[in-house]
Amino acid sequence: MSKLIQLFFFIIFISCSAQKNISISFTIENKETLNNYLIDNEVKLEENDLYTIKDFNSFVYLNNNDKLQVPEILFFNSNGYLVKNRFNDNECSQVINEIEKINSLKFNKNVTINDWLKYISPLHQDLTEKNNIYVIINWAKFVDKFNEQSFEWYNQLKKSNSNSNLKINCILLNLDIQEKWNLTEQQKKALNII
Repeated sequence: MSKLIQLFFFIIFISCSAQKNISISFTIENKETLNNYLIDNEVKLEENDLYTIKDFNSFVYLNNNDKLQVPEILFFNSNGYLVKNRFNDNECSQVINEIEKINSLKFNKNVTINDWLKYISPLHQDLTEKNNIYVIINWAKFVDKFNEQSFEWYNQLKKSNSNSNLKINCILLNLDIQEKWNLTEQQKKALNII
């Protein structure tokens, strides 16, 4: 799909959001601004867990496929399949507390971790290991008030993982617009970034 068509779809998304009286203020972020935000919010994380969306085209794709939800947590079993589609808050905490049982839960063979990994990239270094459990937790500065739940899940998962023999690749995925995307002026205008 050409960049112009993708931009068109993204503009439609922005228009639809405006009709719902949702105001999203995008700013361009980078490694330093994200790390400072996490420090300011007292999120203790392993820096190699921090991921961002790879590029503008990936952002448009994830948006158009309803994958930019915050808070959102996705569990993938050791075969890389998505475990259930969506959980409520209590179920998420239960799955985290019983992470050892993740491979025995119902899964969706149509959605795999690779469906996500091709659209995201590590902010620091990729230390994920194949055949391990993957957990993706979404967060974004542009929806600041919803991040608390995401960070709580992350902390629960790290605590649970320290008491587990199971190897977990935890991805704390930031959904903000990134400086490294080198947006064109047209893309910035579509996102209302000056």
